[in-house]
Amino acid sequence: MNVVLIEDETSVAQNLCDLLFEINPEINVLIVLETVKDSINWFEQNESPDIAFFDIKIADGSSFEILEKISPTFPIIFTTAFDEYALKAFKYNSIDYLLKPIQKVSLEKAILKYQNLYTCDKIIIENNSNLIKTLKEIKETSKSHVYKKSFLVHYRNQLIPIKAEDIAVFYIENQLLYCKTIDNKMFKISTTLEKLEQQLNSKLFFRANRQCIVAKKAIKYATPFEQRKLKLTLNQGFSADIIISKLKVTAFKLWMEE
Repeated sequence: MNVVLIEDETSVAQNLCDLLFEINPEINVLIVLETVKDSINWFEQNESPDIAFFDIKIADGSSFEILEKISPTFPIIFTTAFDEYALKAFKYNSIDYLLKPIQKVSLEKAILKYQNLYTCDKIIIENNSNLIKTLKEIKETSKSHVYKKSFLVHYRNQLIPIKAEDIAVFYIENQLLYCKTIDNKMFKISTTLEKLEQQLNSKLFFRANRQCIVAKKAIKYATPFEQRKLKLTLNQGFSADIIISKLKVTAFKLWMEE
């Protein structure tokens, strides 16, 4: 079962992941999304999960804003500290509404309800023709997306272009953004990691954590790290540790296999 979590509180997301793994170790948490913007982008560029957990109030707005944009075809379990949104939640593909703090018993019942309603052989979907149309539109949008191919950087009072394919890693150091190239050159970049994440080809680059985006071809290997995390070693060498949190480990492994 592939699962997506919309949750901006790290401790809550971690607790939900732990409970899910306890209930069913085969559950794969594909990604934890913290904002409306990141969630819309992810759903537009990836296949739908089997089920998603939506916190209603998140960092930059309401998760209802996400649902209005993506027209979900997958079942949703809402998680929130407030009960006044229950009626609105059930206008979408909601199968349950869990109040925080989430209890294991309530979560087990919600998962059981999902399993009873949705099977591997048949998923009940309304407006199937609209779904097919939406999927085609998403596919065409994905094909037509133009990724950034180069970046202008300052070097000895000059502006020089650096090809995206030549960059091994983007990282924040002392609140400034830098890139390191495949041939071990370092340059300052005048943008943000958030903007870079939208500009880079997600098949080639991965947002490892809040401080770093790494290129697939720059990764030499990954090793297990404390508390089910992963630690990356790059071909070029890199002084700072690049840690993949356990919330992103599954998504990282799937990305590496693409």
